[in-house]
Amino acid sequence: MGEEHRKYVIGFFVVAAIVMIIALVASSFQRLESDEIGIAYDTIQKHLGSDVKEEGLHTGPVGYRFIKFPSVFKTLEYTSLTCLNKDGVPIVLDVAFQYLARPSDLNRIVTEFRDHENYVTVLRNVGEAALHEACSQFNTSEFQSARALFTEKVRETLSLRFNDLSSDITDLQVAENERPRLLTQARTTRREAETQAQIAINKAQSDARIAISRAEAEAEAILNEYQTEADTYATIIQRQGLTTEGFLAYMGVRAISSSKNPVYAGVKAPAKTAYLGETP
Repeated sequence: MGEEHRKYVIGFFVVAAIVMIIALVASSFQRLESDEIGIAYDTIQKHLGSDVKEEGLHTGPVGYRFIKFPSVFKTLEYTSLTCLNKDGVPIVLDVAFQYLARPSDLNRIVTEFRDHENYVTVLRNVGEAALHEACSQFNTSEFQSARALFTEKVRETLSLRFNDLSSDITDLQVAENERPRLLTQARTTRREAETQAQIAINKAQSDARIAISRAEAEAEAILNEYQTEADTYATIIQRQGLTTEGFLAYMGVRAISSSKNPVYAGVKAPAKTAYLGETP
């Protein structure tokens, strides 16, 4: 009874060790999608990597993870934002633009803002302050007569503020009434749809590359296995000095000896014995 219990205990620890090893190996693989970039962070050593990784399957220390940021432009919107113009008159604006954190500055961004969520919060607050600043430089009549000039001022102010945060902006849309706002939303929706379509294409291409790499690795492993087996047989023939027939006989003996079931071999009947002087 004691011996059987000990076997169960040993078996339990062996299974637990195997499960733990599998979990540790799995935790050392992380994947980035085609619309993501990231920096590796070792959660055990509390160490932030310096290299910016792009789409694909990546390996790293056990327990690491990626601090991920978008690799494509994302939209920031301010709906019904009220600001005061130079005359102190409230102006209601709908503003939308796209931003992108610079990959070359991603390490510094992560160090300062920790993750993308905090970074976007800061960008939104800074963007709102920039809009209030631009709004305060135009009076009521200028809002009507110099709309393009106001939009350019908003772009300039946003670009300056966002540059300090290592972010670029593009595709700025500014509207003051319902019709331009709907037009802005339609344009933004179209751009996002185009971006999502490109992301889907990139993801499909990435998955295809990964599948091809895995297939090539499996094929290489199979070829290596058969090459090793061929080399082994060649060594046996050389060391034993076997002919082709001798090697086949050797393999037949091995096959019979390793078989778990009885092996039956059929052979022809021996030649009939003939005696001298016997009359046919």
